[in-house]
Parts: sequence; C-alpha cells; structure tokens
Amino acid sequence: MTNTTQQCAVASGRPSAQLALTAHPHRHPEPLAALAVSPGQAVTILHTDRRENAVVLAQPAETGTVRVLVDGHARSLRADIAAVPVTDPATALGLAQQAVAWASAAQRTAADRARALAEELDEQRRRHVRQLAEIRSYAIDRHRDGDICRDGLDKFLAHFDLDQYDPRHRVRFTISGSFDVTPEDGRDAGDTEYDVREYLRIDTDQVDGVDEDTLTFDVTVDDVEARGE
Repeated sequence: MTNTTQQCAVASGRPSAQLALTAHPHRHPEPLAALAVSPGQAVTILHTDRRENAVVLAQPAETGTVRVLVDGHARSLRADIAAVPVTDPATALGLAQQAVAWASAAQRTAADRARALAEELDEQRRRHVRQLAEIRSYAIDRHRDGDICRDGLDKFLAHFDLDQYDPRHRVRFTISGSFDVTPEDGRDAGDTEYDVREYLRIDTDQVDGVDEDTLTFDVTVDDVEARGE
C-alpha cells in the first residue's frame, strides 16, 4: 500500500479493508463463507467502515448468508463479505465464551418453547376428545328422543369413528330362600353347606339380553339345620 493510498483513506475518515489489515500484515482477507466451514470459528468481519469480531454459528445457507454471533446477538451476514480468522488467543477465548453463553440461553429458550408447545398440543388433544364425546352424546340423546333411528345413529358414529352405542342396564339383585337336601350316607351339615356354597348357580336363561360374562354373584349360607330322623 502506498503512502498516498493510506493518506486518502485516513482523510476520508473511512479506513478501507486494506488499511484495516495493515496492522495485521499476515492475515489475508477471504470471503466469510470460506471461514464458515466449521461452526465455532472466531473471525473478524471487515466492513468497509469498521471491523467486528464474530463467531460462526452455521455453515453458509443457500440464501448466500452466514449466521454469526456478534456481541451476543445472532445475525446473518453476506457470505461474500471479507473476513479473517481471529488469531489472538484471548480474543478467541472471549468469543468462544460468548458463543457458549448464547448457545446455553438459546437451548433454554428452545426447551421452554418445546414444553409450551407440548402443553398446547396436549390441551388441543384434550379439547378434541371432549368435543368428540359431546358430539357422540348429542347424537345418542337425539336417538333417545326419537329424532334419529338406531340404524342412522350407528352409521353416524361409525362414519366419525366414534364408539358405537351400546346401551346396557346394570342389574343388582338379592336372592334369599331355602331348600331341603337329602344327604347321602356319611355326609353331615358341613358337607351340605360346602356343596351349596360352591355349586349353587344363578339361572338367567329366561332373562333376555343377559351378558353372561358380566354376571357376578356370591353365595353365603346363613345356616344348615339338621332336620328329621
């Protein structure tokens, strides 16, 4: 660089990239994209009017930009802007620390956002389930009121993949009674009580629509009295 060139640059008040490099004669400017191959690279960006240190955050994008961190803020710069690598260890360390702090903050922000989105998605799913349940209940009520026939209700529920209408009556019953048993020789009242407790059954054959898989009962023998001679 000639003295005339330096004088012109100084006189203009806007040092050129060449002037900015005169203090670092061993650095040769390159397009930022050439230094952005490895994220985490500390670089000095050579603007026409200033220099600023930065850390590369990502490889060049298809849009012709490079994402960098400058003073703790992420920015996108032109991939062809002039830059040089930072060689001063202290400066590089400070930039690396900034990058770590930024990445940690970004990770926390992303984690918080992910939790918020997950909660929002869960709420949407719960709301959707409630709405489907309300739709199903509404259709069943209209059927009970006679507005929708059973076949129409079944087709409606099947079309929207809703649980089919399965009306049931829960019957709770109490049976009490007595009967006489003629015991075989050698069997006492205890044997009879055991037989009744284990083998007495409920006959529902004459009751329409009984789901035998739902039938439960428990037999309690109140007393076995020896009678007769």
